[in-house]
Amino acid sequence: MASKNAKVFFDIAVQSKPAGRMTFKLFNETVPKTAENFRALCTGEKGTGVSGKPLHFKDSFFHRIIPGALSQFIANF
Repeated sequence: MASKNAKVFFDIAVQSKPAGRMTFKLFNETVPKTAENFRALCTGEKGTGVSGKPLHFKDSFFHRIIPGALSQFIANF
C-alpha cells in the first residue's frame, strides 16, 4: 500500500537570491492534526488569524540551518 504522507517544501532565498529548496515529508498517518496544520501554514490557505496576521511561513527567517540535520526558523505570525 502506498504511503499517504504528504510532502511540502520551502524555497529558500538568501538576500533575495535563490539558495535551494527544503523538502519535508509529513507523517499524516502518525500525527494527522500536526501534519495538516504544518501543510496549511506552508500553503497559506488559511488566510489570516484572529489577530489579523497572515497564517503562513512566507518571509519567515531562518535562525540556523545545518544541512542534512536540522533547521530552526522564526515564523512571522
